[in-house]
Amino acid sequence: MNKIIAILFISATTLLFSCTNGSKETSQEKKAISVMDALGNSIELDKPVERIVVLYEPAMDALYMLNAEDRIVGIFNDVYNSQELFPFYSKLDDRIQQKKLAVPGSNGDGNIESIMMLNPDLVILQSAQAELAQALRAVGVKVYTTKVEQYQEVFQTMHDLAALTGTQERAKDLVAYVKAEYATMKSKADTIQVKKKAYFSWAYGRIFATAGRNSMMNFCLEAAGVENVCTFAVDQPNISPETLVSWNPDMIIMWNDSPNEFYKRKELRGISAIENKEIYNLLPMFFYNPHTLKALSTAVSIHNWAYPNKEVNVNQKVEEVILKLYGEKGKALMELI
Repeated sequence: MNKIIAILFISATTLLFSCTNGSKETSQEKKAISVMDALGNSIELDKPVERIVVLYEPAMDALYMLNAEDRIVGIFNDVYNSQELFPFYSKLDDRIQQKKLAVPGSNGDGNIESIMMLNPDLVILQSAQAELAQALRAVGVKVYTTKVEQYQEVFQTMHDLAALTGTQERAKDLVAYVKAEYATMKSKADTIQVKKKAYFSWAYGRIFATAGRNSMMNFCLEAAGVENVCTFAVDQPNISPETLVSWNPDMIIMWNDSPNEFYKRKELRGISAIENKEIYNLLPMFFYNPHTLKALSTAVSIHNWAYPNKEVNVNQKVEEVILKLYGEKGKALMELI
């Protein structure tokens, strides 16, 4: 019965929207804001949005970096349930600390009726949520979908969200800072004659799930001036222990796991990174999300682990990045580093 009511609601709203807005759709008047999303849909607005429902974590993170979090009226429930998200976002926003923001969906799905009740000017989704995006557009809701799987997509998302929220100057400043830091690292990396070979493993004990050449983590490795031992042209391939032994990396980068995951495996003995105890951990995960501008934190850390300098403190470098990206709000995050 609920599904029938929802379908009737959508159909009626769509009809009403079409009747009352037909003249607007035929208008050739140029809107003040125009953005193309990851699925090729145009979002046109007369003014920056004031009420946002965001159901995708990298986009939500970007809004806090843009100082546009006051526009957020709805988030995904994972923010409250995940220990990898809640402690950090609760430092950035008292509404999250007190669990006052509405949760009309998860990080990958949403309830149309719950979203509509929040009366949003804009809903932000991952591009994979195309069906939900289409259903929301059918009832007259503005939807922006994003994809942040590649270097340029991260920057594009930041610029798009800035245009939609009227925070363009903030975005220009952040993107310019990140690009300048990458350029500095590249200059240093270009002087290294023999680059270290690195292997990356994902979290939750998946030590044989790695980053292929078509991934943001591969970009982080290259930006850090190390060579990714995985040559597969995919995002996240799974490999065998024998393959890892044959690659013989100089260093291993882990995502939120203990190095003991490698040390306890007898079949991996002899790998240079394990023998020399060159295993490093990106922890806590929040500071190193490669699908946001915080990919810089990841690259900076890997670079300094690979080519240590006594005058450089890695944690201090990460702190500098976080404070730049989040501004004053970043100081509270430093309690969790």
